[in-house]
Amino acid sequence: MSFLPENYESPTSSGFYMKYVDGENRIRILSRAIVGWEDWQDKKPIRYRFNEKPLKSIDPDKAIKHFWALVVFNYNENQVQILQINQAGIRKCIENLSKDEDWGQPYFYDLKIIKKGEGKETEYAVNPVPHKPVDARIEQDFINKPINLDALFDNSDPFAKGQERKEEFMCNHKIVNVESEQDRITTEQFASLLKKLERLPDYSVKLKMYLKEKDILDLRDIKPNMYAGIVKRCDEELKKAS
Repeated sequence: MSFLPENYESPTSSGFYMKYVDGENRIRILSRAIVGWEDWQDKKPIRYRFNEKPLKSIDPDKAIKHFWALVVFNYNENQVQILQINQAGIRKCIENLSKDEDWGQPYFYDLKIIKKGEGKETEYAVNPVPHKPVDARIEQDFINKPINLDALFDNSDPFAKGQERKEEFMCNHKIVNVESEQDRITTEQFASLLKKLERLPDYSVKLKMYLKEKDILDLRDIKPNMYAGIVKRCDEELKKAS
């Protein structure tokens, strides 16, 4: 009898940050997503909040890329990690699922991200798995590993010990609304505003300055009573540009 199982391969770990492997990458999204822009300098990433996109990239030959970053449970590595999503196709699939009445927010079902190919020929597919409660062990792993995604914007460590917990566990209906929905815009409103602002870089800068005066650094924290006015202004600016 063989000492090791047939076709055994030693597992590898990507540490605190998830990396896609060829084939199936099964995850459960555990936290909100932060959104922003990523540039590079001296082979190191520099990340900016969505409303702080620079006018030019550091390297003129490399465009600044939009990204999401979120906390996930990576079933392949059996651990809680940060996943940064740069691929527009993956983001679009998850966004569509979150708006679908049959699926809803991606906190309550697993996702299978299928990677195929290499380099520029790489293709990704996203398949949802039927709804089911998250395993209690996954919730405990999340609790035992305080994470602050916003630290990515400061080029600091999201896993630094002793820091205040920032990310909330979103897979439990009882605590999904830790921050009252009345105090911030909905996910759908945020997504709609994001699309408008992507077409209005100049207004985005002005909006950033306005929100900063009100101590609002993340578009998700816009108050509902401010939302209608901002959207109206966006529509006016888009009409001028057309």
